[in-house]
Amino acid sequence: MKKIVQPFLLITILLFTIGCSAPKKEVPQKKVEDVEPAPRVPIASVNSSIPKYKFSFSSLELGMPISELDQRVFKHYGEFYTKDFSVYQLDQIDYLAEAHYISNIDLIFIDSLLVQIQAFLTVDKSNDLINQFGRAKLLINDHHNKTLLETERAITKTSKGYSINEKLDQFRLKWVRQDADIEYEVNKKLNTDSTSVNMVRFSSMGNPNGFKYKLTFQTTDFQYQMALIEWESTR
Repeated sequence: MKKIVQPFLLITILLFTIGCSAPKKEVPQKKVEDVEPAPRVPIASVNSSIPKYKFSFSSLELGMPISELDQRVFKHYGEFYTKDFSVYQLDQIDYLAEAHYISNIDLIFIDSLLVQIQAFLTVDKSNDLINQFGRAKLLINDHHNKTLLETERAITKTSKGYSINEKLDQFRLKWVRQDADIEYEVNKKLNTDSTSVNMVRFSSMGNPNGFKYKLTFQTTDFQYQMALIEWESTR
């Protein structure tokens, strides 16, 4: 009996010792510091000086003084012949309300008054101009278009108004009015009037082939004024 009690007592003491052993220390965790997120920077930042307004081509009027010209839209291209003859050119196409069909504008001033307006278009506005200004004089110089008109009509009347023959690819329309002379020149021939200078002048995203659509408004005495300027410059 004594031999059985001793091993049992030994086991009990051993279990008690294990149970009362010191608890394991917890490993302290490192405190994570709060980091403020970096400010977001835009990938591309563009500073624009484009005004909120839109300049309208229709607001230009023959006879207007140069002092009324919006210098934010037009730049001084230069003076020719004499100081009285000055040319301004459209500087910012984004300012123009009619930028969807006008690629450039030239303004000619004589004695500080606007005497000629030239607009270079990206699309053909023949039909619109005929219906707006009425009957026009059709000027054709090349053989192809003259031959075409021997068998076909130049202008026909439709339900939407008057329409010019789509087969005509080089011509001029001219309106002589009491207050101004108006001329519209069209040239859709790639091999005619398509020098490198003209291609740069007329070509654009809306007119990749560089077709010539030039609309001109000028005072009725413009040719006389030009002749006088040229004469004065040679004196």
